[in-house]
Amino acid sequence: MDIRSKIKNACKVTNRAQRNYDLTKSIPQEDLDTLIYAAANSPSKQNETHYLLHVYTDQNMIKQIYNHTKKFTMIRDQQDQTESFKVENDIFIQNDTKSITNSQIYANALFVYVAEQGDTRGSQHRAAKENPNSTAAKVYSEQVAYSMGISVGELILSAGLLGYTTGICSALDTRPIRDILGIKQNPKLLVGVGIPNSQLERTQHSEVLNKDVLEKFRTGELEEHWNFPTFKKYTKVTINGS
Repeated sequence: MDIRSKIKNACKVTNRAQRNYDLTKSIPQEDLDTLIYAAANSPSKQNETHYLLHVYTDQNMIKQIYNHTKKFTMIRDQQDQTESFKVENDIFIQNDTKSITNSQIYANALFVYVAEQGDTRGSQHRAAKENPNSTAAKVYSEQVAYSMGISVGELILSAGLLGYTTGICSALDTRPIRDILGIKQNPKLLVGVGIPNSQLERTQHSEVLNKDVLEKFRTGELEEHWNFPTFKKYTKVTINGS
């Protein structure tokens, strides 16, 4: 397979979230080092440092973090839509009885992205650091998001080229995860990288059975693993204006 085909294949693989992994296996250290290099050395504005990266292969730690992924809300009808969220202390939050964990990050390796206002070389970014409520600060926060997105893109493409599957999650309970990591900043993104579980389809939850889900949905007692829904995406591309 030539390099172009390899890139296209890696993009195809990482375009879909892997919902389960074979946790009896591990990623070789040289592959892990390559993935860390890709994630930590992606482009950023003026080569500034916009995030901290925490990487875990310890399954106990990954499990603790995974347990605090905000749940994937399951909506079947209007009643479920109404019951999926509730208001507590004037805050709109998810109703956990209608949801399950995001198993795409319960992987062989977990990359945790934390926003960090590191070195600031541009005058606008220095102004952002001095005044967090300024327009400059808003622009800087966008640059942080861009940098994280570019890094995640390079990370998952590298993972795909190495033969791994991936899953990205931004739905997380920041406070408990922050406490688990022993940090003050809020984590922003979780990226799972690993070896798929050959006993399950890609979309099947690694833990939750249909029985668990369907009891909530009042529809039956099947024993199969629950499947996450899949969605198609079409990005319109113009070349030379047409």
